[in-house]
Amino acid sequence: EEYRRLGQEHLFVGWETRPDEQRERLLRDLGELDASYFDTIEEILQGGEEGPKKIDPVDYVSLSESAGDPGLLIRGKEHLASGKCGFVTVAGGQGSRLGFDGPKGMYPISPIRKATLFHIFAEKILAASRKYGAAMPWYIMTSPLNDEETRGYFEERSYFGLDPERVRFFTQRLLPSFDSSGRLMLALDGGLFKNPDGHGGLIGALKKRGLIADMQKRGIEELFTFQIDNPLATVPDPVFLGKHLEVGSQVSSKVIAKAYPEEKLGVIGRIDGRATVIEYSDLSPENMNARSSSGELLYSQGSIAIHILNVAFLADESLKLPFHVARKKVQTLIPKPQASEIQEREAVKLEMFLFDTIPLAHRTLFFETRRQEEFAPLKNKTGVDSVRTCIDGQVEKAARRLERCGVEVPRDRDGKSLYKLEITPLFALDDESLGEAIGDEKPIIHGDRIFA
Repeated sequence: EEYRRLGQEHLFVGWETRPDEQRERLLRDLGELDASYFDTIEEILQGGEEGPKKIDPVDYVSLSESAGDPGLLIRGKEHLASGKCGFVTVAGGQGSRLGFDGPKGMYPISPIRKATLFHIFAEKILAASRKYGAAMPWYIMTSPLNDEETRGYFEERSYFGLDPERVRFFTQRLLPSFDSSGRLMLALDGGLFKNPDGHGGLIGALKKRGLIADMQKRGIEELFTFQIDNPLATVPDPVFLGKHLEVGSQVSSKVIAKAYPEEKLGVIGRIDGRATVIEYSDLSPENMNARSSSGELLYSQGSIAIHILNVAFLADESLKLPFHVARKKVQTLIPKPQASEIQEREAVKLEMFLFDTIPLAHRTLFFETRRQEEFAPLKNKTGVDSVRTCIDGQVEKAARRLERCGVEVPRDRDGKSLYKLEITPLFALDDESLGEAIGDEKPIIHGDRIFA
């Protein structure tokens, strides 16, 4: 009767003919569903699609500006040494697009050791804790699909040397999908068809699990936030942190110059006077290709999902992110009086984006970095942002680091390293550490080489 009142009576069609496990699953899912979600669905359906908004360019800290201020590095290092920084990683994805059965963070991706993504970042955090003499907690957002396996993996690997008390896992929320008329959809197991609520869901998940309070108890003020699939991400980055602190930013984001107008990166801009990131799919062709009087792209800087978030800002109970609508064809169970059927239908999914914190903050910062230094994401098995490009990105970054320390790196006619190179974070977290580790007697590279 309750779900008939809500216009969801289709969920119980053919109830008597369904297997017990399907009925139990649906009742369990409905029992966990907040009734206010139906109001959210109604608001989304009544709101319709937003039209294009006027976008204005927004300022960012250029590479030359940050490089010309040595005080940023000093300030960032001091704050790291104070023990007031932590890390948050979005790691709810599976490796299915890579042909890998398991959490994406468990994919072996380093050039020579085949260290996994989790392993690489664990070593970066451990190396940073040692370098700055400060404990740095790590909060990892999983999904209900991979949480148990991820926790087991860390236990099996003894947390890669990290203190288990400073590695905290939390799961992101799953939201029921619905059709264009607002009716909830069923998964093939008879329960509600659900989707993750997006990387923006980490704020609510942190609060629900009591982890914002945990950060405040530990004295954590700033969080380096990043996706698990980008092993080139520089975490921690004292220069980025130094600028974040200098301007009193609540949300800071790293950006890179877009390779071409259609590149699938959210671009930075200003809407209604507020700085923001515009998802590439929401960018009109006119804005995507707009150029300045000098011929440069007007909206040239793209977000790479590396942020610094202020904990006090996240703790504000009034902080609410908007939902974005996505549509996708899915296999769904269609209840029938005699027997349910499996059909392909379009599902409406709701998700939140972390960059929607930017227009809600009083002070924000966009900070330019180099693509080749910080962006080689692992998303596909082949092609763009693939296993090959991710490994190549790591090798070339290692080669440049060695060359900056005076090591000669043999290169081919195209300027690429002849050999695979890998520098483990525990050997050298940054160029300063690498120079100290190598010393005056420069190694000769005559084959694949690992510095560990």
